[in-house]
Amino acid sequence: MKKTVLGILILFVATNFSIAQSGADNLKSASKMLAKFNKDPFSNGAMLDEAQSLLISAFEDDAVKANALSWMTRGEIYKSLAESQTNIKLLKPEYVPAEKMASFFATESYLKANELAKSADAKTQKKVNKSLGNSLKTLEGQLNNYGVGYYQEENYTVALKHFEIELVVFDLLKSMGEESRLDDQTLYDEKIYFSGVTAKLGNDCDSAIPYLGKLIEAGSDEAVIYQFLYECYAEIGDEEKSTMILQDGRSKFPDDASLLFSEINYFLKRGELEKMIDNLKSALDKEPNNVSVITTLGQVYDQLSVSAAADGNEAKSEEFYNSASEYYGNALNKNPDNFDLNYSMGALHYNRAATLTDDLNSLADDFTSAGQKKYDAIKDQMAGYFDQALPYFLKADGIDGKDRNTLIALKEIFARKDDFEGSEKYKLRLEALEAQ
Repeated sequence: MKKTVLGILILFVATNFSIAQSGADNLKSASKMLAKFNKDPFSNGAMLDEAQSLLISAFEDDAVKANALSWMTRGEIYKSLAESQTNIKLLKPEYVPAEKMASFFATESYLKANELAKSADAKTQKKVNKSLGNSLKTLEGQLNNYGVGYYQEENYTVALKHFEIELVVFDLLKSMGEESRLDDQTLYDEKIYFSGVTAKLGNDCDSAIPYLGKLIEAGSDEAVIYQFLYECYAEIGDEEKSTMILQDGRSKFPDDASLLFSEINYFLKRGELEKMIDNLKSALDKEPNNVSVITTLGQVYDQLSVSAAADGNEAKSEEFYNSASEYYGNALNKNPDNFDLNYSMGALHYNRAATLTDDLNSLADDFTSAGQKKYDAIKDQMAGYFDQALPYFLKADGIDGKDRNTLIALKEIFARKDDFEGSEKYKLRLEALEAQ
């Protein structure tokens, strides 16, 4: 009995082994499926899907992956799949391709076949070279269309793959003496442009910089190219190049708002606030109702006021404070329900009060009549600024009840006014917010 069971088991294993196909067999079957599909594409669409499935299994075999002609077959199948999906899409616009990377995989396959053929025998090289050029030329348009599709979907990483491999194809076709759709200089420049912009939008500055730099070298008349290249160099920490590109861009496009705002942010990060004022006023001339510019200009004057007070220059501090108040006030007349403006106006008065803290503390232990008089005067002045700040913070809180800084300011102001019940209310709200 035991011998019988053993014999059955051995037969079962042997049977399984006999029906398993090698990678070469799967590749051959996939090629046959492609041939059947090509005879009648409309009736044999399932054959192409089966060919793709067999292809995936075939390329699990290292021997298959090492053969140039295997990659040519892979290219043919994916090229046919890309073409089939495009044809269906033309007839049925609502159709969503099952394999949107088909044109990319096809191109990738042909490029790999070309690479392997260089070290293969003459017969293999001849077979590869015979159809390589025409196959790649057929795919150029497909790569562009699918790349644009991914770009429109904001899938910038995959879009870039399509744009970049199309440029690789162009270079190869030129080395082969073949024509290319990118022989049209306009189309070529457009491809470089979209490659650079797509890489930047995909947060891939390492890829974006060469393309953007090439466009600038070619005399690009697009301000956004300078802006993106400046941002990329700033992101990787190359301050010298980022500064140079920003200056060149501002010189070439003095009326471009985006570059102007980039320059403003540049000065802001460096703490060179006084240099920003002319730039901000210029921006305001271009966009007089831009709340962001007005708010930033007010913030610059606010910070300058605090800085001047710290340096002991009370006259300058007062001058900057008044300028900030004027800009915020004009903007609030146009946008009374704007959170940023209400908060900023409140912060202006609050900061003005805070600049008096050192003076007040210095008089805390002076119990002379003159000292007490000065102390009370400064305390009243501070209270006045807090009173001016309060309605703006209350309005800001009404617009956005979950802003942490607003709650902190309100808690502090009510405490300064000895309204401990009011201060506790905002303290509890702040704690609840921070616990979320």
